[in-house]
Amino acid sequence: MNIRFLTGRFAVADGAPDAAQIAEFKAQGFGAVVSLRMAGERGETLPPEREGAAVEAAGMAWLHFPLAPPRVGDVETTDDLSRRMQELPAPILIHCASGARAAAMALAVCTVGERWEPDTAARKAAEAGLAIAPELAPKVAAYVQAKQA
Repeated sequence: MNIRFLTGRFAVADGAPDAAQIAEFKAQGFGAVVSLRMAGERGETLPPEREGAAVEAAGMAWLHFPLAPPRVGDVETTDDLSRRMQELPAPILIHCASGARAAAMALAVCTVGERWEPDTAARKAAEAGLAIAPELAPKVAAYVQAKQA
């Protein structure tokens, strides 16, 4: 599992953690884990309730925010996730099945929250090694545009 920091507050993982990896997250300094996975999603190593229990047992905060790909960048959904993540102790590790939804949502939240210009957001994502999936990039851009209007 690769973990990439977009900011000092937000990191993105490119897959779903297993119990051993969750225990390592606390040692790596994470304060919270956010899962965008839906129960039963492909590649599930732990169902959401077991992942949450493992995260909390390791001493971190847990947020399960099931997100279907069509909802990525939806203004109401993204605002809700952003509000909830602001209440979590940092740094926050956000993940999904492949990292695509997590990277897109983290970039959307950070771009608006940090008031980044689009070129700054693109540079920050590139510096972090985050590639936004071609089918999700327009959704992130539309969210940012809606929030900056």
